[in-house]
Amino acid sequence: MGRRLALLIATYEYEDGGLQQLTAPAHDAEALGAVLRDPAIAGFEVTPLVNKPHHVVGRAIADFYRDRRADDLTLLYFTGHGIKDDDGRLYLAMADTSRNALADTALSAEQINRAMERCASWRKVLILDCCYSGAFPDGWTPKADTTVQTLERFQGRGRTVLTASDATQYSWEGNRVQGQAAQSVFTRYLVQGLREGSADLDGDGDITLDELYNYVHDRVVEEMPQQRPKKQDNVEGRIVIARNINWTLPAHLRRALDSPHSTDQLGALDGLTHLHRVGNALVRATAFEELQRLTGADRELVSTAAAERVRALQSGSPDTAPEQHRTLSAPPPARSLEAPASIPPWGSRFIPRTRRARTITAAATVLVVAAAVAVLQIGPGILHGAPGRSASSGSASTLLEQPAAVLSLSPDKTVEGSVDDLAFSPDGTSLAAVGSGDPAVRRWDLKTRRPLTPLTTTSDGVSSVAFSRDGTTLAVGATNGFGSAPTAQVWRLPAGKSLATTKPGTKQGRFSVALSPDGKLLATGGSDGTLRLWNTATGKALPTLTTLQGNWWSRCFCDVAFSPDGKTLAAGGSDKAIQMWDVAKRKFRYSWEGHTEKVSTVAFSPDGHKLASGSPDGTVRLWDMVAGKAMFTLHDPTQGTAVSVTGVAFDPKDNNVVASVNDHGKVLLWNLTTHKTISTRTANHTGLSSVAWSPDGRTLATGDEKDAKLRLWAYRAVAHAHREGRAA
Repeated sequence: MGRRLALLIATYEYEDGGLQQLTAPAHDAEALGAVLRDPAIAGFEVTPLVNKPHHVVGRAIADFYRDRRADDLTLLYFTGHGIKDDDGRLYLAMADTSRNALADTALSAEQINRAMERCASWRKVLILDCCYSGAFPDGWTPKADTTVQTLERFQGRGRTVLTASDATQYSWEGNRVQGQAAQSVFTRYLVQGLREGSADLDGDGDITLDELYNYVHDRVVEEMPQQRPKKQDNVEGRIVIARNINWTLPAHLRRALDSPHSTDQLGALDGLTHLHRVGNALVRATAFEELQRLTGADRELVSTAAAERVRALQSGSPDTAPEQHRTLSAPPPARSLEAPASIPPWGSRFIPRTRRARTITAAATVLVVAAAVAVLQIGPGILHGAPGRSASSGSASTLLEQPAAVLSLSPDKTVEGSVDDLAFSPDGTSLAAVGSGDPAVRRWDLKTRRPLTPLTTTSDGVSSVAFSRDGTTLAVGATNGFGSAPTAQVWRLPAGKSLATTKPGTKQGRFSVALSPDGKLLATGGSDGTLRLWNTATGKALPTLTTLQGNWWSRCFCDVAFSPDGKTLAAGGSDKAIQMWDVAKRKFRYSWEGHTEKVSTVAFSPDGHKLASGSPDGTVRLWDMVAGKAMFTLHDPTQGTAVSVTGVAFDPKDNNVVASVNDHGKVLLWNLTTHKTISTRTANHTGLSSVAWSPDGRTLATGDEKDAKLRLWAYRAVAHAHREGRAA
């Protein structure tokens, strides 16, 4: 069994008077050391180094990484000043560091990097809580740029690097004058997440490094919006950093178990079975105990169902085994480390992704998607509500509930065609939808559920719709029949004034559109294989970015999307690839390949660090925008490969949750930390064509492929509700 080793370096007193004295580092190292050393929480062997000269620290780091085994877990933590010299090299300041002789008196990133490279451990964690204020002496102008690209200095296989801030930000010591804070914001939440167990985001009893980072990131940004932690990793498995010593049965399961209603108790069975499948030893034991208790329930229906679950668990039924998922990352090296056959006393410290993948608890420990609250139909009429059941009245494993009724807005009229695209306005007050059978852009006021004035086109139908970030601009791609050129139209809202009409010049009748965040550029992907940018104010086309090779009738750019910062354009095409373009320079950057059929849909995560893509090959693929590589593949194992993914969309409030829809009528919510579905539901049997999230993350909209209806699904994050003091 590998060892768990931590070296904590804190420097807050400097011989060089020009380096500002800090208070936080001493408290940071002490607090983090205590929680890491606690055998009940993390069980690390901790070595602290406080205010030591650079040669002592350098030797300690070399010794720390020397003679390690492959299954050891190493954690190196530094808090203090980070300094960049005039050639752009990064140094960590030690007690004897002189700003005028950094190479001889400070610890260089290269030195740490070399030590890590020589280390045999597959799991090397580096945490930097650096304060970059004071990095440059007054009056000194560096030759290189002034950003401190910390992550780039520590790339390497088997490493995970967490930093308190990004390349251009300071790390803050709290809402007080620097030098007086008790603890840095970043480290304070590291300690809190571990000590309280609040970083156990999926409720399985273990805190992984990914969970810890996500927990800390969200809280730091909430408290100090000007500081944004960053993470970079290149590991083949998950790293469990600590146990959640405060784990208890989720409140919603406890309420269901204590309920006098058999439907609630039956609903809890799936949640308990799920916890037994994904949890650590404590979680599994608790779940099994509760299942056994239900075998003695007064209601025979409940006791019989519970007894069946207990027998299945005792017999090791495949239904209770951990689910597996496929990844698109590079294969592990030859010296692959296997997980132990049984979980050791300290839990699953390193569990390869192919052996164990966690999900958020089936009864929605983190997420609950309630019944569909409304159904819309393309065509004139009023948005009617569809009554639905409460989330607690159904099966605990079914987080998306079937709408109790599907109401047509025009029951006396059959509306044909699909809802090709839909979009919420950025302020969440309205919804726009377009379809191939309707030449108008239909819009609804979501508060009153009444239609707004439609925006009319002169085309046969409309295939795509997009808002600008400020909601003042709306663009659509209008379709026409074979041989007729489609048009892109841009309107100014709320007046609905037409700003521009463009003719991309395609030989077939449909294309996709996307608006840049500032609304100044329109991107179009044509069904003749052209990718273009347009000036929305003038309607003038910029030079064509590219044209796909092949016959014009078989090539297309099926979907386009701007990154949240507007700097990158992604385009998925019939060549089975995703092209990435630099918007400012109008230059091709690179392309990703992996789908076995065309790329029909693409979407960026809210932070711009991930891209999701869908295809008729039945998969959703995730791509790392920071590292520029494939991450993993999501696939619904219940439907084989005969399903086409028609839409993907990220939860605007969670970079690790993505929704997908397919032509079999299924809506799936995926947890990108576990690579599994949080929820799955069949909305209809004719297929879904589009999906979108409301800006507040509380509503999911889906569009039908054949009957021109839209469904609105209520969605709420239980974890957020608890933090805000509301009942779940």
